[in-house]
Amino acid sequence: MLKQFFVLLMVAIVLPHAAFSQEDAEVFEDANQAEIDSILNLITPETSDSEKAGYYYEVAYISSNIDTVLKYAFLTLDIGDKADPKLIAYCNRFVAWGYYLNNQSALALPYVLKSKDLFIKINQQELAGHNYLLLAKIYEELNNPDSIKYYIGLALDYEIKQKDTSQISECYKTLASIHSNKSLYKDAEQYYWKAIELDSIIGDKLEISISYFRLGELYSDKFNERADNYLAKKYLAKAVRLQESEKTKDEYYVGTKYLTYSQIADVYINIAESTGNNVYADSCLYFIKKALDYFIKQGRTENAVDGGYTYFKYLKYYKKYGEALAFLQRQKKYFDDNSSAQSLSEYYSYLKEIYICLGDYKNAYFCIEKEHEYERKNLNDSTMSALSDIKTQQAVLIERMDREKAEAMLVADKRRMKVVIASLIGGLVMVLVVIVLVVRVLVIKRRANAELLEKNAILSEQKEEIRAQRDEIEEQRDHIESQTREIQASINYAQRIQRSLLTPEDTIASIFPDHFLLYKPRDVVSGDFYWVGQFGDNKVCIVADCTGHGVPGGFMSMLGMTNLNYIVSQDVGPDVILDRLREAVISNLRQNNNDATDAHVLDGIDVAAYIVNERQMTLTFAGANNPLVLIRGSEVRLLKADRMPVGISLFMSPFKSVTVELQKGDCIYAYSDGFQDQFGNESDRKFQKSHLRRLLLEIHTRPMAEQCELLNTIFEEWRGPASNQTDDVVIMGVRI
Repeated sequence: MLKQFFVLLMVAIVLPHAAFSQEDAEVFEDANQAEIDSILNLITPETSDSEKAGYYYEVAYISSNIDTVLKYAFLTLDIGDKADPKLIAYCNRFVAWGYYLNNQSALALPYVLKSKDLFIKINQQELAGHNYLLLAKIYEELNNPDSIKYYIGLALDYEIKQKDTSQISECYKTLASIHSNKSLYKDAEQYYWKAIELDSIIGDKLEISISYFRLGELYSDKFNERADNYLAKKYLAKAVRLQESEKTKDEYYVGTKYLTYSQIADVYINIAESTGNNVYADSCLYFIKKALDYFIKQGRTENAVDGGYTYFKYLKYYKKYGEALAFLQRQKKYFDDNSSAQSLSEYYSYLKEIYICLGDYKNAYFCIEKEHEYERKNLNDSTMSALSDIKTQQAVLIERMDREKAEAMLVADKRRMKVVIASLIGGLVMVLVVIVLVVRVLVIKRRANAELLEKNAILSEQKEEIRAQRDEIEEQRDHIESQTREIQASINYAQRIQRSLLTPEDTIASIFPDHFLLYKPRDVVSGDFYWVGQFGDNKVCIVADCTGHGVPGGFMSMLGMTNLNYIVSQDVGPDVILDRLREAVISNLRQNNNDATDAHVLDGIDVAAYIVNERQMTLTFAGANNPLVLIRGSEVRLLKADRMPVGISLFMSPFKSVTVELQKGDCIYAYSDGFQDQFGNESDRKFQKSHLRRLLLEIHTRPMAEQCELLNTIFEEWRGPASNQTDDVVIMGVRI
């Protein structure tokens, strides 16, 4: 299928009309049929052969159906000498495309060669040049290394002369594919990077994504000694980002995007199998579902089978052996008597694996026998194919030698004539050139001496100016460095002040002995904070997320913590705490009702506040935009918050609280939105709140210290470099 995409793209470049999207193609095909009928209706018994040839050519030219193109191209060629030579050259190329698309490269070869020769004969060098890249692709299919090298060299030279950057890049991608097929992976990689450099110059992000996709394939190839799943993931992720950033309906690029999804899904499940990290397995499922939906809808059987094996590996990873077996059995519908022995051998190899996992050794043994049977058949088929390729190469070589011998004789005659004429003219020109050169040297020498004196004076003056500018730049640099140190010192001092207001760790441990606290400011100071206290039997915990982060968020957090020290008391519930804190924030920030409709002044705090009474075994919760998670056994309970912040807002009402019973071993989690909203370094997707809750459920039985370490490790891996952190993060977990 990829070969068909390539040729369709090349047809769009070579022919005067442009490539069109899949959606447009349906409309275009209907319109073409009407136009084709109108052209054919012009042919009558009185129509001359030369006119018929023109009509047949028009039908072949506008048709989007390959069978129709072949039919009317052959009708034009049947008329032959009655037709325009240019039309005959075009129709030979049409036939070559048709055979190449139908995987009949041996039949396509003589037609594309004839097209090239005819264009040269009628002095249409530009049109002849467009055949070189197609010839290289055909010879690649015929496994003829010398001809591949010869024509890809001609194609590259021709496109460089034409200064066609996109086609030069296409040549490099073809060279990369050729070297990859020969297992010359290092050379293939270098050609892909050249293609990326050229496509970057013209800003063609979709073509850049093609090269990144190919690099990802290269590094994920299990037969490549340079295989590296993590490097493959890096390049495939870049391809995905570029493909999804460019909205296109072009079938070639849309198809490649879903092939990239399928490939990156396979890489993710390979990494999951080697590391045991479920995050990679979940990413595999996300991409393979999209890819399989597309392949099945488009009827792309081969791609659906390959993607199905990736989904099979996902099911096997999670030990869903029954589902995996049922899925593989459904895949059998894609195979028939025409399926290759290699594909059937691979199918029975996967089927064997799942029967072994299920302990069904009888069926596993049957699959092993079928696998070996098709391996032997594939070996025989490969041998016969190799013999056929050798015969084809011999015929092509003989034809090429005869053609090149005739061309060489013609070139030699022209060269001898040019030498004779050039010798006569050259003798006369040489004498004149010597005289002119002597006079010119004398004039240039005199002028150069004068210019040298003038330039020396200018250089001396410029040297002084540069020295003065350097001194000024160094002075400005020192001033900026001094200011930077002062600002950094101020921020560090602000951090010490903020840290002093946060509840100390030993205080938290005395109130909630079994707890953890994950606190990761994005900048030096944080917009997230926490507050813990105890009044009699009531243990109070507050986790808050202020508007902004860095210095602005730090000011808001210190405002919130300072007010909480006065607001929280013996008999105050969490709803009253939020009501009083809102009054304090509105008063301190001098907010009014007009501010509620102004997005620029909607400063506030999202809060999760709860009180635990272990004597009564109750939990009372109130929230401002921040929910609370309670996990008991295998059940996750989400206590929802009021949809309004602590601060001025368009709709304000008293905060409401809810009280639930507790049991020993219950885990309570309060957190800001920093963890769930963090973008992944490679996937460029948010972690998501549902994913975080599933993660908490998965780890809640572990010791609290271990939970904190796991959450921190997963966050660091998802985020990547520290500079990628999106927002401040705080998570507090408590076990009853």
